[in-house]
Amino acid sequence: MEQAFRLTLAPILGAGLGLVYDLLRPLRRRMGRAAPLADVLFALLGGAAAFLFACAAPDARLGTWELAAMLSGFLVWEWLEGRLRRRLLRPESWGCTKKDLLQAKFRQNGTSKN
Repeated sequence: MEQAFRLTLAPILGAGLGLVYDLLRPLRRRMGRAAPLADVLFALLGGAAAFLFACAAPDARLGTWELAAMLSGFLVWEWLEGRLRRRLLRPESWGCTKKDLLQAKFRQNGTSKN
């Protein structure tokens, strides 16, 4: 029962790390040549999270399955977040056609196509 609970929590922890990675992304872009420092910060944070997750286990071990579940949670987060970002930032996905977008552009410029 304990293993099942831990295998349920591991992908959630991985998704949380994916969220932290996305929150660090703007910082990395602004840092320029010092961007690897943000990567080191994320690696330390991820290692600390895995360590604390392992310490919470009765045998204080982090198994391969739990690491794989954390990785799968991280990858699923990145996949879903990327799809959502593309979906929200692309007006065509809101049901607009190219004709609708062109008409809106012409209305904005104060000209008409006729």
